Amino acid sequence: MRDNRPWVLLALAVVLIVWLARDVLGPFVIGGVIAYAFAQPVNVAQARTGWPRAAVIGIGYVIALALIGGLLLLIAAQAASELSSLASSGPDAVASTLRGLIGADSITIAGQQITVDSIAAALEQQLSSFAASPGDAIHLATEAGSFLLDAFLVLVVTFYFLLDGPRLISRAVTRIPADRRDRTVDVLGRVHITLGRWLRGQIVLVVFVAAVVYVVLGPILNVPHALALGIVTGVLELVPLVGPVIAAAISGVVAYSSGGFNVAVIVVVFYIVLRAVEDQLVVPVVIGRAVHLHPVVTIFAVLVGLSVAGILGGLLGVPVAAAVGVLFDEFFPASPTQPPSPPEPPPAEGGPPGPVELVTSGPST
Repeated sequence: MRDNRPWVLLALAVVLIVWLARDVLGPFVIGGVIAYAFAQPVNVAQARTGWPRAAVIGIGYVIALALIGGLLLLIAAQAASELSSLASSGPDAVASTLRGLIGADSITIAGQQITVDSIAAALEQQLSSFAASPGDAIHLATEAGSFLLDAFLVLVVTFYFLLDGPRLISRAVTRIPADRRDRTVDVLGRVHITLGRWLRGQIVLVVFVAAVVYVVLGPILNVPHALALGIVTGVLELVPLVGPVIAAAISGVVAYSSGGFNVAVIVVVFYIVLRAVEDQLVVPVVIGRAVHLHPVVTIFAVLVGLSVAGILGGLLGVPVAAAVGVLFDEFFPASPTQPPSPPEPPPAEGGPPGPVELVTSGPST
């Protein structure tokens, strides 16, 4: 019988290392996800051109940065202006919404009269006081520097993952015992298909949702900040279950404050229809059923991810749960069972007699 203790010890060591390094794992995880998403295009380009892998990756970096830079030049100014305007008009939008809902300029809570303008002013003060003091400004500058450092680290890690990823996978496969290698490669292949569908599907969904929301809210309904709302909705699409609800609430509040109750209702109905189209048409085609999880499992995976690794863990909770589902189906397959056939009822008393066997004797002599 094979001794599995080394593998158990290896798994425990990996879990311990991940736990100790949890505060610095973010850039490595993001870099790994990006490298995973673009590994196949790099493989195809290398096979067709015959160029060194490093050259293919370098050219891909130049093309990607050029596309991102061009996109930023086209929409960055308008998007930044609308996002800033949306953030600054948030309290006014909330005040207008409250004023329309209660039909007055104030509400009475526990015998005290509170105006909606005071609520908006308090919210605006909380938002604007973030960088009001020198200490907060230093903290903000520190966070900005940390973000730039993490972004640079992501670029470096992604490059090396793309460059040495196939070699690392091949070396890891050779460490697997020969009698288990084929099954392990087969299982990892199915996990690869599942995660690939999820990742490509998320990219397509973010772009699709952002574009559709911008077209409907902007040129059609004339809701202000349509581009900013489209971007926010596309980003929140990455947050399972809760993200679309938050996006619909934000857009509904902005629509109510600018166009009134009827426009807000149209916007909310549009978000509901958009979600239904996603679930019934776009998701099955783009992602497929391989990542289809029960809503309870999705909620559990997101909450566990948030509690373990914050926002990054919440985003990765669903694909990790889908990969675990593939492993569960492999090691604990459902055995096909046939429903038992109903027993034949016994003959009723006094009923017709059963068949009588006729015994004939031979000819008498």
